[in-house]
Amino acid sequence: MISVVIPAYNAEDTIIDCLHGVLEQTRADLIEEILIIDDGSKDNTVEVINSNITDNRVKVISKENGGVSTARNLGIKTAKAEWIALLDSDDVWKPNKIEKQIEAIKKYPDISFIGANRNAENVKMGKRIEGNLYSLTLRNILVKNWPHTSTALIKKSVFDEVGLFDENMRYAEDGNMWNKIAMRHPLYYIAESLEIAGGNKRVYGEKGLSSNLKGMYEGNIHNLRVLRKQKTIGKIEYYGWRALFDLKYVKRIILTRLLVKK
Repeated sequence: MISVVIPAYNAEDTIIDCLHGVLEQTRADLIEEILIIDDGSKDNTVEVINSNITDNRVKVISKENGGVSTARNLGIKTAKAEWIALLDSDDVWKPNKIEKQIEAIKKYPDISFIGANRNAENVKMGKRIEGNLYSLTLRNILVKNWPHTSTALIKKSVFDEVGLFDENMRYAEDGNMWNKIAMRHPLYYIAESLEIAGGNKRVYGEKGLSSNLKGMYEGNIHNLRVLRKQKTIGKIEYYGWRALFDLKYVKRIILTRLLVKK
């Protein structure tokens, strides 16, 4: 039923915890295969996997380094199951992540994309369906790019409709994909933390994250321009979103500097 796709680059320190989070799911029986796309790692990522993991569902596919989107795309194209679960190699699912998502899918069969909250973030936006289940539109996710990539469970047929990740993008490639999907399908998510992302680091202020702010901003602006070019949003709306993105960028720079000083 589910193919898990994990892009990995120099992930020897995190990949085992990541894999244990998958293998120890309460509904691990629903996972047909776990595809680790080794994106030209220069460390011992592959050796660490082979030495510690014996489950025959785990398959390592090695390729030359090309970036996270090339790795995800190879995994998606290789996957055999009906559903694709995306997961980054430094993130860990909580044990009931898949179980809760599948329960929602069984209750609402029109779901083709479902994510969840992460870490301690208490996101509740969009339309509440029932309980902790919400749905998001394109404009909801322009306000906040959500949900986090490593929580996403997506029907493989959706990628046949919208295409794969943009391999020319280094930042905000997930936002670009979510926009494409949201133009055709609601994005559902469970407003409960079902993933520990990046070792539970803060979103801003940690070492290595602040340097990505400009790249993320430029990626988001690129995605906005794509929507304008496609005439999904009008000229006035484009400039409104552009102003919001500019304000968020400035806010994040200030927040990062304040947190780094602590």
